[in-house]
Amino acid sequence: MPVEVECDFCGDTVSRPPSVVERAEHHFCDKICHGKWRSEQMDSRIVLQYDYCGTDFKRYEKKLRDDQTNHFCSKECRGRWQIDNRPQTECTNCGETIRRIQYDIEPANRHFCSRECKWEWQQETATYDWESTPNYGPLWKERREQVLERDNRTCQGCGRNENELGYTPRVHHIQPFSEFDEDELEAAHDPSNLVSLCEPCHTRWEGIPLRPKLI
Repeated sequence: MPVEVECDFCGDTVSRPPSVVERAEHHFCDKICHGKWRSEQMDSRIVLQYDYCGTDFKRYEKKLRDDQTNHFCSKECRGRWQIDNRPQTECTNCGETIRRIQYDIEPANRHFCSRECKWEWQQETATYDWESTPNYGPLWKERREQVLERDNRTCQGCGRNENELGYTPRVHHIQPFSEFDEDELEAAHDPSNLVSLCEPCHTRWEGIPLRPKLI
């Protein structure tokens, strides 16, 4: 009389002759289950876990870099993990703990959790230092604000807005202001020659007479 045993791969119940059951250490539904079971047994990959979603995955140990400490199943998972693990700093105005990308923290002396906090701090302690750019002329203040509104106060290099940055993006001259004559202020400050950039992107594009790809 056939004996019921459990498939060692999928767990389904199968019937086998007693003699087969006695001789065999493992039992399978069919060749497919047997083949998959053998593949797993021969698999020398080690089981790891993705850092963000927690899903298990396998990698050959020799393919893992010694300096690789984090693993991700997709760019989306990597991006979410990076957002959750951004370095912390404090809002200059209210002291609330906020997270920022490291290369945003390093060049800036002040950080804000929101546009409202920045405005409140500016009203109490500071204003835009127009004295630092005296040669930009009387047209600059108006054009600067015009371009910021046109670009939705968003960096046109990386796509982060004023709230995400914690500060107002810089307004960058695509063709450097220094290349214009004194009677060419209108052309220098033409909106087509101006673009909003965060501090890292501003540094990256300074001196390059090209417009970043607009978001």
